[in-house]
Amino acid sequence: MRQVDHRGVIAMLSAGGQIVDVLPAHEYNGAHIKGAVHIPLRRILPDARASLDPSRGVVVYCRDSL
Repeated sequence: MRQVDHRGVIAMLSAGGQIVDVLPAHEYNGAHIKGAVHIPLRRILPDARASLDPSRGVVVYCRDSL
């Protein structure tokens, strides 16, 4: 796992990367990036293997209200 800046995210998505939104369901349902896979943070470990393609990069994000 590594952190990337916005240019890195764009490069990963251009190469077929997957977007994962880790927000709680009520926040995800209110607004999310189109095409994002929803896996709440508390479920990321048990659900990631079943929901994501391991041959593709993964961008994980959540909204921060700061």
